[in-house]
Amino acid sequence: MELTIQEPEEILKIAEALSVISRINILKLINNKPMSVTELTSELGMSKGNISNHIATLENAGLVVSEYENGIKGIKKIVKPKYSRIVIDLSP
Repeated sequence: MELTIQEPEEILKIAEALSVISRINILKLINNKPMSVTELTSELGMSKGNISNHIATLENAGLVVSEYENGIKGIKKIVKPKYSRIVIDLSP
């Protein structure tokens, strides 16, 4: 699915969410396959708290969705991309 944005406020919202390289890396990783917070932590070498904060920012921007599944040691959060492609259209 593709997200095309034209409105300046929406462009700013998406740009702010993508202003940190870690968030872009999260989007690139989950675009290949949905991943748990633990998997993202391992892949990116970051703390769970840090990953969770980045995911919250991406969720608030509407770029990812999270689901909860039963895991071996409790419930795990699975992060999926909402869009596979983001297009910023600057045409009038």
